[in-house]
Amino acid sequence: MTSTPKRSFRASAPGRARVTVRDVARIAGVSHSTVSRVLSSGARSEFISEETRQRVREVAEELGYTPSPIAKALRGGLSNLIGLIVHEIADPFFASLIQELSNYARSSGYQIVLGYAHGDPDQALTVSSILDTRHVDGMIVLGDLTRDEHILEAILENVTAAVGLCRGRSSQALFTINTDNAAGIRILFDHLYELGHRRIGYLDGGALGDISERREAFLACMAEKGLETRPAWLRQAADGMAGGYQAMTDVIAQGDLPTAFMAADDVIAIGAMKAALHHGLRVPEDLSVTGFDDIEMAAFMHPGLTTVRQPIDLLSRKAIDSLLERIARRSAGADTSMVRFPPVLIVRESTASPR
Repeated sequence: MTSTPKRSFRASAPGRARVTVRDVARIAGVSHSTVSRVLSSGARSEFISEETRQRVREVAEELGYTPSPIAKALRGGLSNLIGLIVHEIADPFFASLIQELSNYARSSGYQIVLGYAHGDPDQALTVSSILDTRHVDGMIVLGDLTRDEHILEAILENVTAAVGLCRGRSSQALFTINTDNAAGIRILFDHLYELGHRRIGYLDGGALGDISERREAFLACMAEKGLETRPAWLRQAADGMAGGYQAMTDVIAQGDLPTAFMAADDVIAIGAMKAALHHGLRVPEDLSVTGFDDIEMAAFMHPGLTTVRQPIDLLSRKAIDSLLERIARRSAGADTSMVRFPPVLIVRESTASPR
């Protein structure tokens, strides 16, 4: 007895970039509404025979048909899409976090649609509108945006579920997940203090939520130890390595240096180290430097950068899990609370006892 070979439908399919439900219906010899009923999750109908079901599934599988998430959303279902508005996509820390978020979302049955706001509140509103037209089930706001309270208000009016990640506290009903910035600065400060440093400067990264928490924690540590906070050693640095380089260059030009500098993040610290070396200062023999984040580059610098590691895996999982809980409830909820995860001190070669 010979078996009937499995039919191949791919050659019969029209040459389209995306297979539609009508393609499946035409080849299976049924109506497109029958295809929709068969392929809808958990749908059953006594008017559709098991033979028809099997034929529709075989054709859909052979053609590589997958239901459109937007079409599902238009029918009142979930699209299994998460919108992600990010403050700065070029930042190495955010890039690693986006990758981890995407991986964990995928393992939870979701895909992430990325919207890059570049720190611009007007652009963030545009991005939010675009993501809403994609019928995302929920939204994550990653990082702080300048003057973004009215942006959050607009976002929360248009989506049923949203969480914040790695950003300052908001007056809006946005549940937020963060690293404990104050604890991270404190363990870095204690590390330098135990090495014997008493003349410590700080390279600031701006006035936005996460970064401002770190500056405030540094000033509190200095005050608790009764150490002098010299204005010349508190230097504002533009974001990025170039900003750190210029800030350190300006301090060196003044001729009055501390024995150590703490930077608001790793990229500023790396730029500062480059400027110090360029001007003949040895790190850490002449100047100790610390960062914040533990981006991958920090371990491969020469010398390696002492920093604190943000727990990207824990932050990502908590953000996705919290958002999915709110999606299930179909409500963001009036929750302004914040969950914080402790960072971990990573000691490398950029710090040592002062001469």
